[in-house]
Amino acid sequence: MQLAATLLLVCLAAAYVGRSAWRTWAGRKAGCGSGCGGCAAKPPHPDPPGRIGLPMGG
Repeated sequence: MQLAATLLLVCLAAAYVGRSAWRTWAGRKAGCGSGCGGCAAKPPHPDPPGRIGLPMGG
């Protein structure tokens, strides 16, 4: 029973990785090409004159 559960989890993980790779390589070529779906969103508002935006670093 443990072997069957392990094989099922390994197959599901392999399918997930394969699907992610396929979507990366064969995804839609419209927009920026990142596949995040953010291209349809409105662009962020620019900072008003005289304001300095905070750096977004990690």
